[in-house]
Order: sequence, then C-alpha cells, then structure tokens
Amino acid sequence: MEKEILKILKQYQNEYVSGQDMSQKLQVSRMTISTSIKKLKEKGYHILSSTKKGYCLTDDNDVLLIENIKPHIPSFFTHIEYLESVDSTNDYLKRGIHQQGDLVIAEYQTNGKGRNGKSFHSPAYKGLYFSFLLKPHLSIYDSLKITACLAVSLVKTIQKNYSLKPQIKWVNDIMIDDYKVAGILCEASLEMNTAQIENMIVGIGVNIHSYSMPDELKQSAACLEDFCPQFVSREQFIIDFLNIFYQDYQNLSHPVLLDFYRQHSYVLNQNITVYENNRTYCAYVLNINQDASLKIQTDEGIRQLSSGEVSIRKKHR
Repeated sequence: MEKEILKILKQYQNEYVSGQDMSQKLQVSRMTISTSIKKLKEKGYHILSSTKKGYCLTDDNDVLLIENIKPHIPSFFTHIEYLESVDSTNDYLKRGIHQQGDLVIAEYQTNGKGRNGKSFHSPAYKGLYFSFLLKPHLSIYDSLKITACLAVSLVKTIQKNYSLKPQIKWVNDIMIDDYKVAGILCEASLEMNTAQIENMIVGIGVNIHSYSMPDELKQSAACLEDFCPQFVSREQFIIDFLNIFYQDYQNLSHPVLLDFYRQHSYVLNQNITVYENNRTYCAYVLNINQDASLKIQTDEGIRQLSSGEVSIRKKHR
C-alpha cells in the first residue's frame, strides 16, 4: 500500500492530493491512507499533511520507482528488484539463484561494501546503490576490462548530466577534484579448470545528492551536487548509466574504450604508492595497458600491475 500511495504522490509531486481521492483510487479506507502516510514519513519521506488539502510529496524527495526505470533500459536487464534496505546489494545477489542481467537496487545499505573489506557509506535517498549479474565469457586475466568499462560508463553518465570533469582512479573509483564520488566492486566466481569467469556480480555506489558526510569521510569523499548544484533524479541517472553501460559492454575489447579510460585517468603520468600483497612501494604510472592493467616504473624496473590498491598524493581544497 505504501508503494501505491508513493506512486500517486510522485505523479503529483509538489501538489496536494486528497486522502479521499487516494482512498477511492486504491479502494481502501481513509484510515489506511493515513497510516501508510505515517509509515512513509517514518522512513524519511518528506510529506506535507493538510486537513483541508490532503498530502503533498515535496520537491526534496527523490523517489525511486522500478515502474519508471524498467521501460527505459535495455531488455538485457531481465529482472529488477527494489529493496528499502539491505546489508549489501552484492551480497544479496550472492545469496540467490540469478541469471545474467538481474538487477537489484537498494534505498540504503547497512553494510555497503568496497574493495578489500572496506565499507561504502550508503545513506537513504542520497545516492544510488545497485548490483547486477554478468556472465562475460572472459578469463580472470581479462576481468579488469569489465571494471574499466564500468568506470568509463560512469564517467560518461556524469558528464551527460552534470558540467563536471570526473576522473578514474585505478582500479575502481570515480574522482572529482580529488574526492571520491562513486565506487565499483566486481566479485567473480570462476571455473577452476579453465580460469574462466562463470558469474560476475557488479556493484555500483554513487553519491548524488549533497548531505553532511561522516567526519572520517569529509577529506576523501563527496557528492556530485557538491560540485554542481543541479538536480538530477536518481531514476534518470541509473537509466542513463544502464543504457550507456550496455552499449560500452558490447564493445568491451574495442580500443576506443581504453582510449577514453586513459583520457580520464586520475593516475596516468603520476607518482603513486602501491599496496600489493602486504607490501608497499612507490611507482610512476607510464601507461594503461589494453587489459586495463597499469604499466609502472619502480626502483626495480618497469612492470605490469594487475591487482592491488594505489594512492596518489594531492592537496585537498
């Protein structure tokens, strides 16, 4: 019932809808409408109430409705599920039996995941947190191409909707002015005999609407609206991303994809610190290879970096 009421309120967003009209349309009592509105408010939706005019969903609500998303994305995304709350969208997909293109979107995550056990702060109504399943028919040695493709698609989506210049921090972060605004987490299961990827769960987190970051994140993370105070609905953003990604995914091995990646690299031609296999060392990034690994110069010579974490020292604002 809450979902049906939310649909009506969003249809007339920033206008009042009477409780009587909603009760007649949904064929329920006025008391049911009132109780459901109260529950929506408790979940964080900003809804004005007036005994004379009814209920109004204000402009500061950015509601996600699957019904508004599904008609505008490729049929590749076969099944879409919306969850009010989940520990992690990646973990949710792992727990079930799913097919390629299955997509889950969460309003917020209680245990959002980043790489290497890190967490991803996921407050309700402020960002997009979603995962989907791929069956890429690639070897594990080519898996970085998928992360690169996702990063390229995210950058294109940001550029389509905002006047911003995002960069890609190898291997899975999107940066603006040295602040992280989005992250990617790819987790694969393998066919051990062939080292082929059986399934890959792709997780995306994007900080969209401005909010007060936790103290421990204020120096490293930000939201897209912090840099460009332009409202873009989360529905529009995910629709654009899924369409752009689907096109890029069809051209996963085309040189133009990696050319774009290099042009928007945060680490290319930079001095970095590498964290790999419990050791730390300094390096300089010479190039990004066609498999999306890094060509780096170290004290021991030139080598290829295919896994691990990197950091780059830059001054914050």
